[in-house]
Amino acid sequence: MDGGFALRPTRPRDWRQTEVVVREAFWNTYQPGCCEHLLLHRLRQSSAYLPALDLVAVDRDGQIVGHIAYTRSQIAGAHGSTAVATFGPISVLPGWQRQGVGRALIRRTEALAAGMGYRGIVITGDDAIYSRLGYQVSKVFGIAMVDGRYHAALLARELVPGGLSGTRGRFIQAPVFDQPIEPRQLQDFDAAFAPKKKAVTPTQQRYQQNLSRYLPDD
Repeated sequence: MDGGFALRPTRPRDWRQTEVVVREAFWNTYQPGCCEHLLLHRLRQSSAYLPALDLVAVDRDGQIVGHIAYTRSQIAGAHGSTAVATFGPISVLPGWQRQGVGRALIRRTEALAAGMGYRGIVITGDDAIYSRLGYQVSKVFGIAMVDGRYHAALLARELVPGGLSGTRGRFIQAPVFDQPIEPRQLQDFDAAFAPKKKAVTPTQQRYQQNLSRYLPDD
């Protein structure tokens, strides 16, 4: 155990607790409340879900303090499509953040994904955070959003040298991410968890600003 936590594969009996961890980590971050715990619940019912890359971080008492999940995505180009791995949501309990848990989960699963034959990972996230882990704006590899535009939040990392070379095209994420989350569905799902107060926070404003950070086509 390094840094007071250890990593292990997620087991089906952990699923509910990982939803709790996701909810705690994302609460009031991008919106009042959050929807990521419902997204994770749906993700695990998707054919694109990659259970071999679903890991948890546990403390010395075996309690889950962090979690990462992956789906299979595609880069659709002029000469066919290339499968890539995509992580998210990734979550760490507030009391465990900035202690290396998220980095450890990413690094371990990157190695696992490479061993499964994936040559690259494509995600959506904050470039200020993930650039520290070697992720670059996907435009570097010619990978655009599904609408053909480049976005600062679409990031990629090669798992092997040249792993994303020649994969120019559009990022096609798992269909589960495109399914709308209706307010009533979220309300009903959230009712099974401990009550928490919703609030407007500065991170929500920053998130809205990031949504418009498109890059020039050159």
